[in-house]
Amino acid sequence: MLPPAFTKVNKYIFDPAAYAWNLPSGFSCPAAEQCLAKADRKTGKVWNGPKQTYKCYSAVYERFPTVRNRVWANFDAVRGKDASEIAVTLLRCFPKKAKRVRPHISGDFYSQDYFDGWLQFIRAMPHVHFWAFTKSLPFWIKRFDKIPENFTLTASRGGKFDNLIEQHKLKSATVVYSIAEASERGLPLDTDDKLAAYGNQSFALMENFKGEKVK
Repeated sequence: MLPPAFTKVNKYIFDPAAYAWNLPSGFSCPAAEQCLAKADRKTGKVWNGPKQTYKCYSAVYERFPTVRNRVWANFDAVRGKDASEIAVTLLRCFPKKAKRVRPHISGDFYSQDYFDGWLQFIRAMPHVHFWAFTKSLPFWIKRFDKIPENFTLTASRGGKFDNLIEQHKLKSATVVYSIAEASERGLPLDTDDKLAAYGNQSFALMENFKGEKVK
């Protein structure tokens, strides 16, 4: 049985030395709709949600046993625990040299306790910068005044709570299919997570499979 672990980010992130903490796509995404997909834990067969309009790229990679085993090991390590226990779990396996961390290249904040556990953990790491996308907006909004300064959150559009984005003036990311569409929406295009990791400006993300290729 694998122990929980942070792993290096993929090649598309601006800092190749950054780390990620990943969970199973879909299974840990209670607010997903337009990107909802799940890879069966045993077989890796991918199931697409009924309202899906674009592919969840992380679920596609969970077809591979090594990826699937890692995300489930992390999920098993935190499920059913309270916020303090989750914070301790993250602290125990945190890479000491890490300076930047993105929670959930796959997965999302699946409960208030889990979100609160991350806040406790991040407060204990003031020298590290964290950033995350989330569709679990109620968990964020409930702790709006308690987000650590070293944690940048972006609301990921396409979920059950999109109405809360304008209501609470949240930084957001919108999936587009071309550079022209991003321009028409008046949104800069984030190709390497820099806009996600820093600042308060909303932005666009190119759809991974059918969108225009960005050089």
